[in-house]
Amino acid sequence: MNRVRLALVALGVSLIVSAAVLTTPSLASAPRSPSKPSAEAAPAALQPRAYLPICSVASHITPVGPNCRYGVSALSQPQMDWLPDLGAGWYLNFAPNSYNGLSTVRFIPTLTVHQDKNGCQYLNTYSIYPALNDNQLGSVIAAHPGALWVVGNEPDRGPNPPDPADPQCTQGRQGDTYPDVYAQAYHDAYVFIKQRDPTAQIANAGLVEITPGRLQYLDLVEQAYRRYYDTAMPVDVWNMHLYILPEANPLGQPNAIAQVAVGTDASLAMRESGGDKNQCGQPGIYCFADHDNMTAFADQIVKMRTWMKAHGEQNKPFIITEYSQLYPYEIDPGGTCFVQDENGQCFTQSRVTTFLNKSFSYLNTDSDPGIGLPMDHNRLVQQWLWFSLNLRVGAGTVSNLLTDDLSALTQPGRAYRDVVAAQIPSVNLFLDPLPATVAGSIWPVTGTGTARLVATVRNNGNTATTVPFTVTFYADQARLWPIGSVQIPARLDGCTTSKVTVRVDWTGLTVGKHSYWVYADSGQSIAETDETDNITSGTAEIFAHRIVLPVLRK
Repeated sequence: MNRVRLALVALGVSLIVSAAVLTTPSLASAPRSPSKPSAEAAPAALQPRAYLPICSVASHITPVGPNCRYGVSALSQPQMDWLPDLGAGWYLNFAPNSYNGLSTVRFIPTLTVHQDKNGCQYLNTYSIYPALNDNQLGSVIAAHPGALWVVGNEPDRGPNPPDPADPQCTQGRQGDTYPDVYAQAYHDAYVFIKQRDPTAQIANAGLVEITPGRLQYLDLVEQAYRRYYDTAMPVDVWNMHLYILPEANPLGQPNAIAQVAVGTDASLAMRESGGDKNQCGQPGIYCFADHDNMTAFADQIVKMRTWMKAHGEQNKPFIITEYSQLYPYEIDPGGTCFVQDENGQCFTQSRVTTFLNKSFSYLNTDSDPGIGLPMDHNRLVQQWLWFSLNLRVGAGTVSNLLTDDLSALTQPGRAYRDVVAAQIPSVNLFLDPLPATVAGSIWPVTGTGTARLVATVRNNGNTATTVPFTVTFYADQARLWPIGSVQIPARLDGCTTSKVTVRVDWTGLTVGKHSYWVYADSGQSIAETDETDNITSGTAEIFAHRIVLPVLRK
């Protein structure tokens, strides 16, 4: 099997942002044929699962904004002009600061995390950008209230083995951080952000892919977090990248493609085929031909959702902050493809477009009550992001949605636009489950007690709200006796990954239990796909005496 040199910039966008191009000395291609590029191989059949129907909603609902299911990476300010045409509802640039304009498209800031090194020796410390101080990260937090923060980018991918062109390991490979150090970096970033913005949400760094080795990396992070902080790792939104890439060569050695996840057992790595198409489909093998295999694609998502459930995290949103096709489509002077799969097929824009359409269909419809998110109709994935609008050089250019001069959509770009345009915009407000009981105690001066009522509202439609709405607490089921109301400003993003929490004090209560009801959009300002899930109820209990004990930590 011939060896080729290929820039893997798309595997590490922190390097893209700094305009660094990363070449790998040992990216393997499948055997190259002297013939012209041939027709694309038929993708493997996707096993039947439970799917959500794509159906129309009530005619009174009109388009109100971009679709939050579909995201895209934008790597320069001029690329942003295309987001309205594509209909993308969110973007990231693998950096903490957003580009100007487009307040209707949600920005997801990303922190950069690297483990410190002395040459090739890993140290037990880390560096994070922006730094955890008020002048740097603090000022960015203030500029993005209520944001969803991603802490790191592919910390699992390091230089194993070191690049022969970089024997001192001065050039990192993505986050390049051992699990125990990432756990510390995540903790420190989480605490710093939450202290300054309690409404912020935090997501873990997306790993390159989800394989047995990458799941071991997650296990090691979670175990280290418990060991250091005596609690489960607090994640508001779980995150992954999804690339179907081998991690080791046929001998089990790290291959400079996905690499073996740092700090994990190399025997768990998915291996290359060695150019033998008969190896495709065998356990522990990722062929080049599997790069757009929808069965392998779905398998990674199911494995991540299954891991989440096993760790008590099923009820958390789950997003994909990077995926597409990375292998390039370049024609050599002899008329052959620079990289072919085991079947002699090239990675053409037509092949990418087919993959885009099939993956979008899967992501937009697949559900499973056993592992999916109950508050999002058991969907497995809440939001997904295509890489990229335009990457000038390196792995992933074949997946560009824009031409290099940013003047037109590519074939995949037109497909992206058409898929999103075909979706029916929807808004649907609902309330998170209330606590079993809200406690309060008698105030001796008045002889009555006060209970602080708290409710959290989300939107599991695909479109943000565009007008304010009111959340009202009531003392009776008929909703004749309001306790208090809070108005929510326009805009609450959809896809369940945004939320707003409201609080009302219920005063003048006597000792005993008191039922209350909460109604999201009590003024009926929002046209929704389901008006029956806006109301929930809870109980407040007032005690004659209450003793508050301090919380002690080790």
